[in-house]
Amino acid sequence: MDVDASPNLSRLLGAELQTLPALLWRRAELTPLAPARWSLGPTGWTATSWRDYRDETARTGAVLAQLKLAPGDRVGIMAPSSARWDALQMGILAAGGVVIGLDPHDREASLNAIAERCDLAGLIVAEAGLLERFAPPVRDRLHFVVALRSSDNSSIPTLDALLASAPAPSAAPPETRPDDPATIIFTSGTTGTPKGISYSHRQFVLAIASILEAFPGIDADFRLACWLPLSNLFQRMINGCAIATGAQTFYVEDPRRVMEHIGAIAPHLFIGVPRFYEKLQAGMQAKIDAMPAWQRALIAWALRQGHFYASARRAGRAPGTGTRARRALANRLVLRRMRGVMGSNLRFLVSGSAPMPRWLLEWFHAIDLLILEAYGMSENIVPIAMNRPDAYRFGSVGRVAAGNQIRLGEDEELWVRGAGVFSGYLGETASDARFDSAGFLASGDYASLDADGFVTLTGRKSEIFKTSTGRRIAPAGIEAALRQVHYVEHAALFGAGRPFLVAVLAVDEAGWTARMAGAKAAQQGARLREDLAATLANLPDYQRPAGVIVTTRALSIDRGELTANLKLRRGQVEAALCDSIERLYERLQAQTASPSQMDWDGATVLLCPLPVT
Repeated sequence: MDVDASPNLSRLLGAELQTLPALLWRRAELTPLAPARWSLGPTGWTATSWRDYRDETARTGAVLAQLKLAPGDRVGIMAPSSARWDALQMGILAAGGVVIGLDPHDREASLNAIAERCDLAGLIVAEAGLLERFAPPVRDRLHFVVALRSSDNSSIPTLDALLASAPAPSAAPPETRPDDPATIIFTSGTTGTPKGISYSHRQFVLAIASILEAFPGIDADFRLACWLPLSNLFQRMINGCAIATGAQTFYVEDPRRVMEHIGAIAPHLFIGVPRFYEKLQAGMQAKIDAMPAWQRALIAWALRQGHFYASARRAGRAPGTGTRARRALANRLVLRRMRGVMGSNLRFLVSGSAPMPRWLLEWFHAIDLLILEAYGMSENIVPIAMNRPDAYRFGSVGRVAAGNQIRLGEDEELWVRGAGVFSGYLGETASDARFDSAGFLASGDYASLDADGFVTLTGRKSEIFKTSTGRRIAPAGIEAALRQVHYVEHAALFGAGRPFLVAVLAVDEAGWTARMAGAKAAQQGARLREDLAATLANLPDYQRPAGVIVTTRALSIDRGELTANLKLRRGQVEAALCDSIERLYERLQAQTASPSQMDWDGATVLLCPLPVT
């Protein structure tokens, strides 16, 4: 079955607006004094206008040209999310350069591999000390280095000092061409070394237009939060949507503090990853659990009324009179306060990068917070499918996004074609990617397509494995179920070629300690079984782990167990804990039911068989 969603998207932005600087210059002409970007300083939030944004971009581009940045040169930005990051990106593009976003929290090996692969000409760092994370051969090849913050011990110039001597900004738009490269991104590297992918201005603008086609209500009144690292391409595309529509962007430099500022930001649209929503729900539930019994009972009643109402809406039914009345009361007493945690303006939330558990989507929908899942891949800058505010289906990733054609192969693998699809990995030939004779790219994901055009992912081809009993296992959904236990931070499932499954649970030490206070190993095992029984109850027997390994040592980016955007590297986790996994299997095969403790890199590990019924 093929689906074609490839209209001419240039009508949304204008055929002449096919570069990112052109979008910004046009926006500054249309609404020069309107607020564009908000930054948090000692006295609170302050705004800069679209004209200020354009002028800062022009001055930055002029400074970089003085530093001998040549068209096509590649420049890395290694700094937290901020209004300055966006101006730096646009300044590099205005000078004809190519932007590479570098995550300051990424592993040094990964950072150096990216710098080598890109052959960086310049580097812009938040502070001079970050330069030390790069090996001498990388540093020696740089034509220039600029720091955003000054340092007493560094000779690296600061951007402020360079801007102070910059020429007056030009009102003329830069002569950037649509097919010039705009950015190079890198795959997450969950199964190997990250690979580079180059995208042009035209492709970047196409992605912005496709997102705006799915969310047509974004306008100049919209407030958006920029809190994901700007090395994340999707966050940059959302910021590009703000330029195209005149929406206001609020920058949060420390993503761990986003919820401290969300009330003041009061976003209309908010993007996040599933783990953010899981932790948000867990935090809300923990507060509920600490309330007096009568309040807990009231909230439980209100959530049931919200669930009945939301379920009817999802099914396309008009809620009955009684359902509407009870939900209105629940909303007045409880639900509006619960959703107020995300501010007063929120219309919908967007989630990507990994599947969302259906129970979590339904929980938030019961309090009238709609989370819309989207789906894409690094090798296609245009999101492949998106749920929309007026067309969504929980459990699916939505309908095919404008700019794409998809087809399902004989084995139900999803293939995609469109102008946003890449042409090959950096430094490699196009044959290194899986294209068919018609130009469709293999996604690596199994999927299904229903009669209404909604795409549902059924598993990652590289992750699906078979047990020795012949059962086909897609681990992501089972891992999501395991993460419903409030103290479980990460879960990794194993069992290829084995008669049954086991899982590694990396737990929050404070949450685990509180739950297991005063309990010995045997008692800890009993409490763990109790916690997992409910969350695994709806899974068939063959999908339930026969045992788990619990560790209080957090999975780490530095040790390679997580990617820079916090995706699980299952193979690395398995390698790190192979002895414990093997010992657990030995115990299970010997039918040893009692849990035992061992030590792993200074952290306590609990090996626990799970006769979950």
